[in-house]
Amino acid sequence: MLVSKQICCIIAILSTQVFDVSSFSIRPASLSSTRNPTSRVFATQEESSDVETESIMETNEEQKFEKPKWQKCINGIAPRTGPLNEAVSKVADVTLEQANDLIEIGAVWAKMDVLTEEEILDQYYGGNYNAKLKYADLPSGWNSDRGEREEVSGDLDDFIERMDSQRYNRIMSPSTITAGTDIRVYPFPRRFPACKELDQSKLLHEDTTFVIVDKPPMLPTQPDASNYFENCPGCVATNMGPFINLAGEEVERPLLCHRVDSCVSGCVVLSKDENGQAVFSRLQRERKVKKVYKAVTKNPVPVGMHIHWMWRETTIRGGNGPTCQLVSHDVPINRKKAKSWTRCILEVAKSEPIKIDPNNRYGYDPGTEQHYENTIRLVTGRKHQVRAMLASLGAPIIRDTLYEPISGMTLDMLDAGGEEAMMMGMAVDMCRVPKEPIGLQAHAILFGGIKARAGTPWWGDGSGNSES
Repeated sequence: MLVSKQICCIIAILSTQVFDVSSFSIRPASLSSTRNPTSRVFATQEESSDVETESIMETNEEQKFEKPKWQKCINGIAPRTGPLNEAVSKVADVTLEQANDLIEIGAVWAKMDVLTEEEILDQYYGGNYNAKLKYADLPSGWNSDRGEREEVSGDLDDFIERMDSQRYNRIMSPSTITAGTDIRVYPFPRRFPACKELDQSKLLHEDTTFVIVDKPPMLPTQPDASNYFENCPGCVATNMGPFINLAGEEVERPLLCHRVDSCVSGCVVLSKDENGQAVFSRLQRERKVKKVYKAVTKNPVPVGMHIHWMWRETTIRGGNGPTCQLVSHDVPINRKKAKSWTRCILEVAKSEPIKIDPNNRYGYDPGTEQHYENTIRLVTGRKHQVRAMLASLGAPIIRDTLYEPISGMTLDMLDAGGEEAMMMGMAVDMCRVPKEPIGLQAHAILFGGIKARAGTPWWGDGSGNSES
């Protein structure tokens, strides 16, 4: 059977054709955290605040989406040994103040060791002339103006091999950088205005170990490559903290226990310490974490248990798999072949017609079409599982531009080959990461005797009235 080769072809198409085109104004929003210095405005971004990312280039009669500015990445090499912000200024062609802002928001990466807190404090308060910490524009009295040139010694091939083996680290503190160090700068950090919405009113549960919040849509659960602060843990720390853990210690930033897609709203669990994070992870492996989702579709979803299969290689997070997930409805024919597939299970408890207020806050126009709200119990937790499975059943979630094009399609179509396989390839080419909230909410979660339920979703309570 040639299914595996055909799947690889689909993966190749997805990896090259699907781009994240989520769009926000790139005018920085002030963050209230005392540790977050991003309240200073990037002068280089002022003229770009009105730039839209929907600009389209037509190439060979196909519409290609132009990458948004926040995806711009500048790679360079530190010209000399000295302060990091000076190197960033030269590589990205920005002022020292703008370089400081980029460093402090988390938009600068380098192949170097990250400074410890002790090293930072030693430079500021200890007067250590040999400390690594340096800022090009600090007063000379702070011992920050002493940057000696360092010569690279040893064999050149060894040096190149050593540099290639290093990984990029996000550098968020003023540091000394060695000549020849690789630097990566995102000059237009991606901004997430939804961060402001994650305030005290969104706190669903707090105890000595766990914090559960009702995440608004269009806020990521993990840091963006260009922005360390505007994500679920960062916004919770800024807008709800400080928190106190079981040991009576103040928690600077809670730890994320699981992922929820950026375009999805609802329950997100965070932990005040690593022990809680490990406990939650163990409960997930033991399937003792119960999750309920609310999903809105234009077609009813059959009530009952649904078991589908994902190609295992495409479910690996952080790999080179596709952005969207294609599933199979056919059971693997034997145990050996089953090892290449991951089983996905969910139960649709209810699917009922609803009305959506046309004046909802996110501008979704329901038109005259009937909509259905589906209550779903997640049995296994795979990447995009609810979204992929509903789409394969011919009932994609509203506004889910990543799965609407492949509605009703499964990997089983590849067995047929010919026209069906060609149609799937064309549909995959139309998939785009959503840039608006989709009709999916992580509605409730239950684990270890703890339970929480999110508020009314953005599409309302089903009566035609939106959330307040």
